[in-house]
Amino acid sequence: MNQLSPTFRIAPEDKLVLRGVEYRLRRQLPKGYVFARLDDPQIVEEVTHEQLHELSQQPDFRFERGAFDVTAVATRLASDANFVSDLPLNEQEIVLWRRYFCAGFMKMEAEAIASRSDNSMKRAIAKLQGELLEQEAALTQSPRSDGTSPAARAGFKMSVRKPPSPRTLRNWLAMFEQAGLRATGLRPAYRHCGDRHTERFPAEVRKMLRLAALRYASETRPSAVDVHKRLLADIEAINHDRAPAGMPPLPKPSYDRVLREIRSIPDFEVYAGRHGTAAAVRKFAIVGSGAEIERPLQRVEIDEWRINLMTIVQDIGLFETLSPEQQDELRRRRFWACIAIDVATRVILGMRIAPNVSANLALETLEMVVTPKHSFAVGADAESAWYQHGTPEEVCHDQGATFMSSAFRRAIIDLGCNADAPPAGMPWLRGTIERFFRTIDQQALAPFSGRSFSNVVEKGDYDPAARASLTVEELCRILVRWVVDIYHNAEHAGLGGETPANAWKRLAAKYGIIPPPDRHVRRVIFGIDLRRVMSSRGVRVLGLFFNSLELQQHRRKAGGVAIDIKLDPNDLGYISARVDDHGWIPVRCMRPGTDGLPSSIWQAATADLRRRFAAEAKLNDAVLAAAVRDAWDMASKAQQRTGILSTRPTTEELDRIERHLGIGFPAPDERLNSSSAPDLMAKAIPSGARTAETSPIAPAKPSRVIKPRSQ
Repeated sequence: MNQLSPTFRIAPEDKLVLRGVEYRLRRQLPKGYVFARLDDPQIVEEVTHEQLHELSQQPDFRFERGAFDVTAVATRLASDANFVSDLPLNEQEIVLWRRYFCAGFMKMEAEAIASRSDNSMKRAIAKLQGELLEQEAALTQSPRSDGTSPAARAGFKMSVRKPPSPRTLRNWLAMFEQAGLRATGLRPAYRHCGDRHTERFPAEVRKMLRLAALRYASETRPSAVDVHKRLLADIEAINHDRAPAGMPPLPKPSYDRVLREIRSIPDFEVYAGRHGTAAAVRKFAIVGSGAEIERPLQRVEIDEWRINLMTIVQDIGLFETLSPEQQDELRRRRFWACIAIDVATRVILGMRIAPNVSANLALETLEMVVTPKHSFAVGADAESAWYQHGTPEEVCHDQGATFMSSAFRRAIIDLGCNADAPPAGMPWLRGTIERFFRTIDQQALAPFSGRSFSNVVEKGDYDPAARASLTVEELCRILVRWVVDIYHNAEHAGLGGETPANAWKRLAAKYGIIPPPDRHVRRVIFGIDLRRVMSSRGVRVLGLFFNSLELQQHRRKAGGVAIDIKLDPNDLGYISARVDDHGWIPVRCMRPGTDGLPSSIWQAATADLRRRFAAEAKLNDAVLAAAVRDAWDMASKAQQRTGILSTRPTTEELDRIERHLGIGFPAPDERLNSSSAPDLMAKAIPSGARTAETSPIAPAKPSRVIKPRSQ
């Protein structure tokens, strides 16, 4: 099963960390890239697409999108955050609420149904507030068995914030645009209150203000802070000459006054002056209507689909003829699939199955979009590879409670994606995923005897209750095989007869794809939220200790307090910890061999040890390593039975497991750092990623230096 190495779309503003060395793109080549070291830009290294793909699978790979972008840096400095997840929980809700109004109004403005006049903005705000009330009502109602939410009854109490005024919304829009449409730019800045005094400036100062605003809208792309500092320096120089002549000093405009002057320039002129036409077009990418989709991951549609596994519709009249036991069995076998599809290539990027729809199911599916899926194809015995992944530019979803949850919306924003949520009742605005659901219902499940048919004539004498041959685990395996081996390699009418797999290869080579987030960023976005108390040994999660110098420095200042952490259930090598509300730091597990170790394997091993060594206070490392290897053996056999079945534990489940561990594990000693230490990953299920020891990319060899050309 050969894997195609993707062509990552790296921008000059991005930063990569390869083998512990920081790089920045110098040049893109047909077969790879030329990266320059940050510590010495004259030293460059050529890396092929295949090599970069291999390196991206290593635990130490880091990718920081827009690390050197002036607007992004200014936004990070102003908001003290890289992601919405970095903010305190109460501020996250405020930021998401503000972004809802900004994005909604910008879409209405781009569609020419709203302007920035007071009356027009009042109508737009009222419309957005009404939609928000409907969404809040849906979120507070328990879903029906078919996944839909009932309408709220009259008198139902809801807690909804007062909508902004037109003036407030204008300020938010300015902040949003100033931050390059980054949600963190909408963080409340109560601690940064500016000068509230108003004054009339003389003509000379007004002229300087105008020149400062034009300087901001230039290709050098200075930040508004730099423009303000330059203006103050110019005025200070003029005042220095006016004092000897007995002239009064010129007043100095505040930072807010400079921002207002910048906002007086038409938006298109500002974007075109700073970033060119492409950036001006990107400003309206949030609208997403009418745009031609031609790049992989330019638009990803995600939705839920109810699997009609042995479902007997009541209007057929067969449900009432079944015994109560058979009816209960049918109810128990209703499952939901959450699927993400790439619009440009029709490739399936994510697919998860669960008994019920939930925000967790949507998050797991979105995480699959940015994650290699080789292990899923291997577990289903597929002959083709499932390598397609990357960071989407836009994610389209409906306005159901699952996708409008704070957790899912925050994940989309932190990935740097635009979110498009067409109004309810208009499925044609998500036509690609809706058509795929019809295809999968007609083709993927047709060969199985447990599938229910659409009408009585089609069913005939067929007895679905007597032919329950398709288990849920088999369904997961068959769906993966159908997607990877059949659907991806079948001619697609929507692609002019080209297959989705070939369309991905062709368009990815032509346009490239935005690299996926590295393991630490992915953990911050999709990790499970936990809260643990610090000690001298670090923080304890599932019987494992995680520690770092930064964590201990924080403990010495704050004491043994509880802190927020995030856990990736598929990788116990690290956790992420939030310290001092300044974002998340990675904290390594103190036990070697846990890189890439799933929590399910660790829990299975500890459960086995509890049964066999209930009376022991501590266990030695050899016994522990053997238990983990046995758990790997069992998991490799069970993987084909689970695959895409949703198994993500909740915060409450992990807390309960932690309370019932009941076994103390020995602290790792120096022997574990030697090559003879027990290897917990010795029988890991292959994932397509190689470890650093087996990577075909050798340690950095002497780089070829490209000498600067003489001027």
